[in-house]
Amino acid sequence: MNRSMMTLWLIPLLLTVGLTGSGCRHDQGASLPDRTLIVHVQNRTSETIPKVEIGYANVDTQQTTTILQLAPDKTRTITLNHEPGLGYSVEAHLADGNVLEICGGRHPESRVMREVITQESILSGIGKP
Repeated sequence: MNRSMMTLWLIPLLLTVGLTGSGCRHDQGASLPDRTLIVHVQNRTSETIPKVEIGYANVDTQQTTTILQLAPDKTRTITLNHEPGLGYSVEAHLADGNVLEICGGRHPESRVMREVITQESILSGIGKP
């Protein structure tokens, strides 16, 4: 086999092995930084929610994460660069124009929070919805 033929099949093989190996290694033992908060936002209304805004701040920073077009019965999971227990604000802008608001995330014992949006309110808690 000549050198150019060997190169043609060797390069794709090495790329495949490299990408597969790096993907497996990434999932094993991956941990989140201490100042990380996972928030599951679920739409339990009958209509798509056009916009959900989550605002949070630390001593030096203020940030907003926006979720767009959250379909009925769907959940979106976001990761915030925010220390558990400090809380955050949630504003759900419903399709009918109403805006629901809540202060959530004030549970220092959990890094996983949930915000369940209904037609009348936002239910805040710990863990997955």
